[in-house]
Amino acid sequence: MAETKPTHARSRRLTRAARRRGLSLVEMLLSLAIAAVLLTATMVAIDASFQAYSTATAQASTQVATRMVAHRLLTLLRTSTAHGPLLASGDLTWPVTLNGTTLTSDFIELLDTDGDIVRIEYRDDTNELWYIENPDDVDPDEQPLLVGVTAVDFTSNRRLDGTGTWVLDRATVDITVVPGADNSLTLENATVTPIRVIASTTPRKLD
Repeated sequence: MAETKPTHARSRRLTRAARRRGLSLVEMLLSLAIAAVLLTATMVAIDASFQAYSTATAQASTQVATRMVAHRLLTLLRTSTAHGPLLASGDLTWPVTLNGTTLTSDFIELLDTDGDIVRIEYRDDTNELWYIENPDDVDPDEQPLLVGVTAVDFTSNRRLDGTGTWVLDRATVDITVVPGADNSLTLENATVTPIRVIASTTPRKLD
């Protein structure tokens, strides 16, 4: 019996030592792998959140700006007294097309309430919509209305007045805008979809 006491004491010491030891190399590598997976998943979620916020910001900003420009154009069309282009079919050149009494172009001209000629035109080389006052002057007053524009169609439904002159009966504005870098977060390059606004109005009757 005296010989078994040291054996039991040594066994207890070994058990306590085993309990005090740290993680093994395999356990440590497994822990690091799990932590790396969790951190990666967290970063992916944060990145998706930033992109969603960037997209929503760009979409909202562009939509508000486009609607404001469309509202301004409709106001000009409603209050103006003369409109163009009102060309004879033989004088039509691209990008103006004529189908019966419907004329489609990427610009429109009108005479505002102050008697000034106003031209709204799309410039595809810069993807901008411009406002030009008295375009035939040497130094016309012009300014960009909207940037990031990829397509603009002005559709004019015409009619003949009592003197046989073509006048505007109804105008439709179709604008497509892609949010640009100035409308989105520089932190993320989120994918945004184009904004398309279509509006129509009837000007005062021109007899």
